[in-house]
Amino acid sequence: MTAPHHVLIIEDDEWLAELFRRTLEKQQFAVTVARNALEGMAAIGEQLPAAIILDFFMPGPNAMVLLHELQSYSDTAEVPVVLCTNSASDISATSVEPYGVKVVLDKTLMEPDDIVAAVRRVV
Repeated sequence: MTAPHHVLIIEDDEWLAELFRRTLEKQQFAVTVARNALEGMAAIGEQLPAAIILDFFMPGPNAMVLLHELQSYSDTAEVPVVLCTNSASDISATSVEPYGVKVVLDKTLMEPDDIVAAVRRVV
């Protein structure tokens, strides 16, 4: 039996992070939750995830700061990112693709299973 893919959720909305975690764990993913970019980097240092679900706007360093940091190391630059934001219509997928973003999801339109489909698409 193979080990489940590890997914790191970086989301400051505790309710949404918990919803994503439960939804992914029901589909046999191993999940770690970080509340901000700094916690996310610490979690990545402990275990390199198969994919990252990243909120765009967070207190402290935002997603772009984290994406730049991820791209500065060869191992983390390869981790696919699913960007989740309320401002998806303002973000061009091609503009964030160089930063490892494979999918941009609009929090205002998505269903919980959309997060599973996005993660499956990138791992």
